[in-house]
Amino acid sequence: MAEQSLVCIGNLTIDEAIHGGINNGPAMGGDAAYAALAARLFLDDVRMFAPVGADLPSGLLAQLSAAGVNTDDLPTRDLPTVRNVIDYAADGSRTWHLQCSEADFDGMSVYPEDVPEQVLTADGIVLLAMSLPSQLALTPWLRARSTATVYLDVQEDYLDGNRPALHRMISCCDVFLPSEIEALALTGCSDIADAAAVLRELGPQTVVITRAERGVLLLTGDGPAIEIGVDTVDPLDSTGAGDAFCGAFAAVHVRTGNPVAAVEAASSAARIAIGAYGIDGLLAAATTTASAAASAAGTAATTAAGTSRRGVHR
Repeated sequence: MAEQSLVCIGNLTIDEAIHGGINNGPAMGGDAAYAALAARLFLDDVRMFAPVGADLPSGLLAQLSAAGVNTDDLPTRDLPTVRNVIDYAADGSRTWHLQCSEADFDGMSVYPEDVPEQVLTADGIVLLAMSLPSQLALTPWLRARSTATVYLDVQEDYLDGNRPALHRMISCCDVFLPSEIEALALTGCSDIADAAAVLRELGPQTVVITRAERGVLLLTGDGPAIEIGVDTVDPLDSTGAGDAFCGAFAAVHVRTGNPVAAVEAASSAARIAIGAYGIDGLLAAATTTASAAASAAGTAATTAAGTSRRGVHR
C-alpha cells in the first residue's frame, strides 16, 4: 500500500512572544511550518505550502527539507515576511499584534491561483488560518477540485460578524478543528457538546475541539461526543501548539482513519511545540525522525544488496 500524503497550507511568519513583560526575541514560526513539522513526526510524505516573502531568513527552507518536509514549488511574494508580536497574560490568554497591514497579510496568504496540481493530488490537505478572504476562496475551490480529506482550522480574530460565510466554508471540509473559544463563537452555544453537534450538522464528518489543559472533545460519525484527556506540561511558548495539533492529527488520521489515535498523536506533537520558542522544538524532533528514517532505509538497502549477491553465488 502506498504511503499516504499530506499538504499543509498556511503562512510562514516571524514571531516574538512576550511572557511576563519580557520579549523573548524573534523566532521562526507560521502555521504551515508548525503543522508540517508536526505531521512529519508521523508521516513520511508531507509537503508545506506557503508563500515565501522577500526577506525570509536564509537557510529556513533547507532546514525544513532536512527535516523531511517537501518545500518544492512555493509561491514567492515581493512582500516582507509576516511578523507578529504575541503578548501573553498571566492566565495564559494572549493578544496578537500583527506587524504588517491587513493587505500585506492577505498578500502573504494562499489563493487558488497559487496552488499547483501536486497539491490537489494529496490524500489529505490541512487548510490553516490565513486571511479570511483567502480561506473563503480556497476552501470551496479545493473541495471542488480534490478528493483529498480536507482538514480546516480557523482563527478567532475574524469570527465576529462573519458567521454565515464561515459556516459555508466549514461545510466544505471533512474534519473541522476549532478551539473551544472558536467553536462557541461560531455557534452561539454556551455548551461545548451542543456546539460540536451544531458544527457537525454543517457538514464535517468529524469535529475536533481543543480545550487546552481540559483535553479534546471529539465528535465523529453519528456517535456521541467523547472527551479525551491530555497530559499537560508547563509551556515555554504555546504560540504554535494549535497548528502542531492540526498537522499531527491530520497525519495520523489520513494514515489510519482513527480519530482517537490522531488526537493522542496530536497532543504529543503540541507538547513538543510548546517546549521551545518558535518551530525549534518541532524542527529538531522532525530532523531526528528524518535522519532515523534515512538510516533505516540505508540499512535495508545494504541488507537487500547482500541478500541479492548471496543469491547470485548460489
